[in-house]
Amino acid sequence: MKKEKKDQFVIACLEKEADAGVVLPMARHCAEKLGKGLFVLNVSKDGNNNWIKNFGLPYIGLKGDWKTAVDGLPTALGGVLAITAVDDRAPRTSVTHPATMLRTFRDCKIAYMAVTGDAEKTSTENISTSHFPISTFITLDHRRESKEKLIWASYMVRFFGSRLTVATPAYSDGGFREKLGNNLLFMQKMYRTLDVGYTTESIPMANFKHPDMVVATETELLKPGDSLLIAMTTDRRDRDLGDLVAGPAELRLMKRCRVPILFLNQRDDLYVLCD
Repeated sequence: MKKEKKDQFVIACLEKEADAGVVLPMARHCAEKLGKGLFVLNVSKDGNNNWIKNFGLPYIGLKGDWKTAVDGLPTALGGVLAITAVDDRAPRTSVTHPATMLRTFRDCKIAYMAVTGDAEKTSTENISTSHFPISTFITLDHRRESKEKLIWASYMVRFFGSRLTVATPAYSDGGFREKLGNNLLFMQKMYRTLDVGYTTESIPMANFKHPDMVVATETELLKPGDSLLIAMTTDRRDRDLGDLVAGPAELRLMKRCRVPILFLNQRDDLYVLCD
């Protein structure tokens, strides 16, 4: 075991050596911008992970299962952000398969970034010179939201120099519009205090569509290589029949979205606005 002498880290989660080309450029970039340490993490059932020494980075190789390691990221490993490759062509036994990744990270208490699709073509040089993400997107709708989502969006503006766009549904329902207005009011107060600039984008959509899916699949807002989407995962207590049949929204999102997604799990202590 070998680790930098810092107490907070961006963690590059590599299931196999081939994932490094996707994950390490993003992890290096995020660690530099956030001013955090960086190390490579691999977990294997047989402990055969000597290859993680090949990258010239601090590393931790564990014998066991990924779920246990991920649950310990903020405490045992000092993680503030985990970055993992996601590949919908991978076998279900692989932690990079979207469904398996979501099960593995479903109790994770830190942010985790799924790098997929066109992000595979982004080299270390392109990331460092393009100030990725050039554009960061979040959605706000009528549902309860997390303060942590707004905080991470502010990090992208303050530390990465990103442009923040807040996409909001153009509701026809008056009750939904009122609750959305409450969420926007809280965000305005928070960002005024932090001196964070942003623009808003109205997206036409049915009342019960998922706004992240609308942004990813029904608009041209997200640009591969330039954009980052920050999304909350579905509260397991709020899943309905549609989620059981089609899978949670974040699973469908990963299969359709072609830019990196920064996921945050729902946490009761971070809800700031009402249903």
